[in-house]
Parts: sequence; structure tokens; C-alpha cells
Amino acid sequence: MLKLYNTLRRNIEDFKSIKDGEVKVYNCGPTAYNYAHIGNLRAYIFTDILRRVLEWNGYNVDQVMNVTDVGHLTSDDDEGEDKMVKALRREDKPFTLRAMYEVATFYSEAFVSDLRALNIKLPRVMPRASDHIKEDVELISRLEKKGIAYKTSDGIYFDTGKFEGYGKLGGVNRAELREGARVLANAEKINAADFNLWKFSSDPNLGFDSPWGKGFPGWHIECSAMSRKYLGQPFDIHTGGVDHIGTHHNNEIAQSEAAYGSPLANYWLHNEHLNVLGGKMAKSGENFLTLRTLIEEGFSPLTYRYYLLGANYRTPMEFSWDALKASESAYAKLVSILSELRSGGKSDPEYITQFGEAVNNNLDTARGLAILWEMVRDRKIANSNKLATALKFDEVLGLDLNNRIALAREPLALPDDVSKMLSERENARKDGDWRRSDAIRENLRQLGYDVSDTDAGPKLTKI
Repeated sequence: MLKLYNTLRRNIEDFKSIKDGEVKVYNCGPTAYNYAHIGNLRAYIFTDILRRVLEWNGYNVDQVMNVTDVGHLTSDDDEGEDKMVKALRREDKPFTLRAMYEVATFYSEAFVSDLRALNIKLPRVMPRASDHIKEDVELISRLEKKGIAYKTSDGIYFDTGKFEGYGKLGGVNRAELREGARVLANAEKINAADFNLWKFSSDPNLGFDSPWGKGFPGWHIECSAMSRKYLGQPFDIHTGGVDHIGTHHNNEIAQSEAAYGSPLANYWLHNEHLNVLGGKMAKSGENFLTLRTLIEEGFSPLTYRYYLLGANYRTPMEFSWDALKASESAYAKLVSILSELRSGGKSDPEYITQFGEAVNNNLDTARGLAILWEMVRDRKIANSNKLATALKFDEVLGLDLNNRIALAREPLALPDDVSKMLSERENARKDGDWRRSDAIRENLRQLGYDVSDTDAGPKLTKI
């Protein structure tokens, strides 16, 4: 039985889908004004593991992930300049909807490229906010007719005082809530927590027509409108980061449930932050690392995936280059070992059961990896069965083991300088010069090769 931590009830619960054999999942996707940083990407590896575990359990998964490319979007700390406007200014683009769309398209495509590099399965659809203004307006109009929305000088707001239980997600204290995420403060609001549904535009070149005037949809309304269009209401699972709980997801719940009188989603799952230099990674900060940064430093995207699988998605992680290097070595060693094993075996039922129990326990990939290594080292299991079992595990882990093993089995044509370095390293090892041996290993890694020391001698694996 799959068990998941449900933020809505703050408890690990048995998962039961609305419709037998089918699960509908909505992921809060990227805001397409810059490259995704590796902290952002943790969220999508988490949702990929969720999808793979659901499929492991026999469910057909209908996954939707939005792309936010319009709306009144300010900084991660709810203050500052609109994110898309900031991108236009940064890239010296004209302040037009066309330019905004072009910038968003570029970064959306870069984001999808990152997903592919990390072996993340793509959703059925990735709807863009700019293509769903009609649905936003319809939802806001419905709230207005019910007397839950009101107009101020800068836009249309949701009256949180008319929604009982506002802030219930994650046990948020309503008295402590700031104004809804990513909208500027307005003294005309009825309640401090009231949030923006439609923001009037001060620039005639930026904005969409609406019954209330030219402007942009609020950040929250986009997700409510798109999730309902593609998944209906209620759907099974809504995911996001822990920073979405206090405002964005509580606001989604409020506007969707107030409009239609039914729950938005039955299960709410949230991943923790990846911290760098002691703080949350943010695109506006100095600790902004992208997948391209890791690649430039000589690490493969799948090494980063392996690194993240070593902790539960609800555990805060502190990024370090040393930890990433350790993951690189472990991943390369795993591929090297498995590439030496014969194919044609059968997966081991006892280990399959253990692995299934681990990942069904709130997606415990750390325990799943430990079971994988335990199985690989188990001398009681035939080597061909080890390979079959590892490949079965990889249906969840997504480490692309089948292709990596195939590459490792191909004869590796080494450049002369690499062959020379490998020979020098072996001589250093024979002489007991471990410092030089380690230095050469690091130089080889920078060139894209990982060295595994086996009984038959050193083995190089292309990173």
C-alpha cells in the first residue's frame, strides 16, 4: 500500500485514488523568466519519483505541469519587480507582450531540456498561463458573482474573510499570513491576507483585456484555472515546494473551493529546499547554480539525480561539491559493476518486495538506494539476477541504467593523453604515491572520465 505525507492533514496516509487505476497529478511548474536553478529542479525530480512510484503500483498517471509566463510576479520574498518585466529589462527587450512571450519560450525550452537531461518523464501537457486568460477571467467572474471578489484601484481581490478555513493547508495561522505570494501590498484591501485575482496594468503595451480593464491574472488564479481545465475538480494530487504552502497553495484552495464548492485536490505533497551556503537557493541570490553550472564543472545531470535520491523529498538538503563528487563516484561504480554482469536473469522477488516497501513508504528513495547496493553486494544472488533486479529498481529511480550499462560495455577509445594519465596513475599507485594518484584521478574526472579500481585493473567510465 502506497503511503504519502499529506500536507493538508499533516499526516502520512494510505493513498487512494478517486478513480481506480488512474491518478491525476498537477505540478506547480516553472516561472519562465530565467534558467531553473538546481534547487528548483529538486522539485521536478521529486514529482518524477512520485509518478514512477505510482506507475510501479500499476496506476495510469495523467500529469499536468503549468508554465507561468504572465501575471503579476514579484520576487521569491513577495517583494520587488515583476519577474517577467525584470527579464525584459535584463535582456534589453521591449516592454511588449510579444517580447515577454519570446523570453518565456526561450526559458521554457531550456527548462524542458533540463528535464530531459535529468531523465524526468514529461507531463501529458505543460499549459502556459498566457494561453489561458479566458479561463482565468471566467473563474474570477464566478467569484465576483458569488460576492467573494471585490475591486480596488489596482485590481480585483479575493475576500479571505468570506472563505471559512482559509489557511488550513499545513496548519497556517491566518493571523500570521502576509498578503498572497507575489502581489504587492494594497491599503484598500478588506483583510490583510486578501490576495490579487487580477492586476491592472500601468503600461498600455503590457496586459490583457478583461471586463475590469487591461491587466494580468494573479499568480494563484492561473493554477486553479489550468488544473480544473485539464484535470477537473477534485483531482488526486497537487505538488509543489514547501514555500508554496503558506500563500500560493492556500490561495489556490480558497479560490477553487469558493468557486465550485468542492475540494481542489485530495493530497498535497511538498518537497523541501536545497540549501547552498546555509540559505535557500534563489535566482536573485549569489548561490544560484544551474544544471549547466554542474555540467561545466564536469558532473553529469544523472549524478545530480543520484545525489538527490540519497535523501527523502521532505528532508532539507545542504548542497556541497564534495557530496556531489561522492555521488558521482557511487553512480559510476554502480554502472561499472552492473556492466560486468550477464543479462538474461530474473529479478529477485525478495529484493523487489523490500524495494517496493521502501518507495511506497512516502517515496523513501534513500532506503531504495541502500537496498539496491545491498542487493548488488549479495553473493547469494546470481549475477544475471542482480542485473535484472537493478533494472527493475531503475523503473522508479530513473538513473537510466540500461543505457549507461550499454555505453560502459562498449570499448572505450581513449585519447593518447588520457591513456598516458591512466598509466601514470597506475605507476603512482604501485609506488604508494596516493596523493599523486588522487590528483590524476581528479584530472581525469575533469576530462569526463571516472576511474574504478578493480581486481582486473583500472576501469574508465565516461561521465
